[in-house]
Amino acid sequence: MPSTFLGLNTGLSGLNYYQATLNTTGHNIANADTAGYSRQGVLSRAADALRLNTAYGMMGTGVQMTGIKQFRNVYYDTKYRSTTSKLNEYSSMHEQLSQLEGYLNEMQSETGYTQLLDRLNSALQDLSRSPADAAYRAQFIQASKNFSDLINETAVNYQKTQEDINNEIAIHVDTINSIASQIYALNQQIINLETRHGNANDLRDQRELLVDQLSELVNVEVIETPIMYGTGDDAIESGASRYEVRICGALLVDEMECRQLKVSAREEKINLNDIDGLYEVYWQGKNNTLGDRLNFNNSNITGTIKGLFEVRDGNNENAFAGTIESMETGTAEGSRATIRLPQGIDVDKLNLPMEGTITLNCKEYYYEGFEAVYDADGKLNGFTFKNLTVTGENGSRVPAEFNAALDIGKQAIMGQNINCKGIPYYMAQLNEFVRTLSKYMNDLYTTGADANGDPGMDFYTALNTATGEDFVLTNNANTSTDKLVSVESNYYRLTALNWTINSDIMLDQSKLVVSYKQDIDRGDKDAKGVLEKIIYGMNDQNMYAQGTVAQFLQAVTTSLAVDVSKFDAFTTNMNDVATVIDNQRLSISSVDTNEEAANLIVFQNGYNLSSKIISVMNEVYDKLINQTGV
Repeated sequence: MPSTFLGLNTGLSGLNYYQATLNTTGHNIANADTAGYSRQGVLSRAADALRLNTAYGMMGTGVQMTGIKQFRNVYYDTKYRSTTSKLNEYSSMHEQLSQLEGYLNEMQSETGYTQLLDRLNSALQDLSRSPADAAYRAQFIQASKNFSDLINETAVNYQKTQEDINNEIAIHVDTINSIASQIYALNQQIINLETRHGNANDLRDQRELLVDQLSELVNVEVIETPIMYGTGDDAIESGASRYEVRICGALLVDEMECRQLKVSAREEKINLNDIDGLYEVYWQGKNNTLGDRLNFNNSNITGTIKGLFEVRDGNNENAFAGTIESMETGTAEGSRATIRLPQGIDVDKLNLPMEGTITLNCKEYYYEGFEAVYDADGKLNGFTFKNLTVTGENGSRVPAEFNAALDIGKQAIMGQNINCKGIPYYMAQLNEFVRTLSKYMNDLYTTGADANGDPGMDFYTALNTATGEDFVLTNNANTSTDKLVSVESNYYRLTALNWTINSDIMLDQSKLVVSYKQDIDRGDKDAKGVLEKIIYGMNDQNMYAQGTVAQFLQAVTTSLAVDVSKFDAFTTNMNDVATVIDNQRLSISSVDTNEEAANLIVFQNGYNLSSKIISVMNEVYDKLINQTGV
């Protein structure tokens, strides 16, 4: 038989339930604009009924609260994070490439290459009308210097962008470490609460928000599994769960461990014009040492950092790669290795640093200088890298020792093939531009004589920082002719960074060559045999594979514009996808204040009715106890 006061207890259970729903609704409304907050609701079930030995069976005893639930959907969380990671990769690439595009100052600019080339050609035409005029000579020399300064400035800006990206990578790595530490701390708090059957919904929201922020930087995987007490068939759930966050496929943080990342500057360059100290990212080992390298150029990795690495290191899959042909130990030039390329390469396109690292059969070596022989087509092949060393056990460089039987015939590669036209690619394009133009024009200038009848000298050159003088690129008796040696004076040493006009010509316009020696010797001041070839050369369709001087630069800017447009479209499309997924996620987890206001009315009515039950039962008990005669 049920208790006399069963009705009072039933009303009290309803009162407690609706009190909890009103409190939870108020909590939802208060956090409607809190970032990362997920709507909560009270879970309930009918309380255990009383079994009665009567015809009508069982009697209900009210409502029982079973918990407070978060409204989240793991599927949408996962989809949102993967989409966000890809979106931020495209967005960072678009932002950085847009910056590179603006450096040539082409569009509607008085200092863009089109305007400067037009002035250069105009100065050539003026000079052709009066080749002996000192003013026209000075005008042409200055126009040439202005144009070379633009290329220098562009290359310097590209390096500055590479430096900015490098610093940004270090900042993002610090952010990942900070987020990992916060997630670890939240893991401890949540487990402590939930193993004691507490409610950790708000802490879980904070943790999920951190994972969302992490997914902007790098692709994230979250694995959550119940923590069990006991083993085997006797295992029971503790009420808490193991929350594991992985980035790039490797564990970052769980309830037991919080791993950290560390940046370390490269000791050597991979590309000729790379800035010093480009960072690589490693897992931090014991005692603050470096662990395994995290390869952000992996195709399975996405996120802001991946986009930054792509632009910083992108070589359009043009990494130096070949086959090991021979290896020698203990020569006069130290340990040496010769690499044969699948096909030769023009010196104009050579992008190797003078000193750097090369991977031979999956092992990294340091080299100091190289040389390459010219084949029958005038291309470079048979690259021999000198003074190869490796890092010894004590951290110092020691001469490399080879097992030729295992290594010969295996792959040699410098850096990685990265399918992006990033800064190294465009720097190589600018190097090719200035080397090709310089070689073409210098070959013309050095066939003539200056105004004094002296042999013509290189018009385009670069400063040799070791000697403080200009490189002599043509007719240099000290330069090898059958091979290219990295330390000698040759067009490999000329880059977009140091390209300039011969300092002797800048100081004395009479040294500018416009005529042949026989014309000078007979006193023909208006002879312009060399100058006519120079004018023709500026519009020679065969100077570059892309065509003329102007067309080469147009091809570079067009390539950049196409990539910027491509990643703009990718960013827009991925943003649309992310917005759709986020809206689906928010439809489940976000707080709708109108809906919560309606719930307030419903729960208030329920609370009032539960109160009415207690009031009625109070009158019944008063009548029964106080007013019924015995």
